[in-house]
Amino acid sequence: MSRSKTLYQIQEFDSRIDNALKRIQEINVILSDKKELNDAITKQLESENLLKSKNKSLSSTEIVVSDHSIKIDQNQKKLYSGAVTNPKELEDLQQESESLNKYLAVLEERQLEAMLEMEEAKKEFDAASVKVANIESKMEKEHTELILEKENLESAIIDTKAKKESFLSSHDIPDLQTYQEIRKSSGGIAITLMISNSCSSCGANIPSAIAQEARSPGKLAYCPTCRRILHPG
Repeated sequence: MSRSKTLYQIQEFDSRIDNALKRIQEINVILSDKKELNDAITKQLESENLLKSKNKSLSSTEIVVSDHSIKIDQNQKKLYSGAVTNPKELEDLQQESESLNKYLAVLEERQLEAMLEMEEAKKEFDAASVKVANIESKMEKEHTELILEKENLESAIIDTKAKKESFLSSHDIPDLQTYQEIRKSSGGIAITLMISNSCSSCGANIPSAIAQEARSPGKLAYCPTCRRILHPG
């Protein structure tokens, strides 16, 4: 096995581990992100408070209408009981009756408005509650799938590390430190494929002499632009 191919195989192990770790980080971010749910719960609480307020207002108007209806009933009983015979008092009672009935219409209109507002608030609260339930259901399904994916990735990392260690122990790798230094300074990619005398990482053209050197099993050649080790693809 050529020197570059040996290092390329090590990079294959490292890249699998890096990609798995990156995906695990992404999964952890997703699992910890509860903004959508928290926003929906906040909206639900706001709509619940509004519903309570509207319900309280409706109850108040119902009490007022009930009390006013009692006054009307008392007026009517007094007016038609026959106990009052004085024309002036009867006239006053009649006027009071008309006034009470007119105001009852106003109160009933307020009661109707309060009822409609309460029903609208109830619709908003129900919609907000459904949204919270849907988000929770969606999150539960997504989180179950992501946790399973994370567990599989963690198992894959353990397996890949074991294979890498086995590979390292069964090969003499004098260029390992060089590989590690370039990998650290080149974003995790120390070995790059040379395809048609071009560097697959940076796209630079590889001079013929360097390309020939890269094809030699016993030598290492470097891209003159990105300084990665070239491996013939």
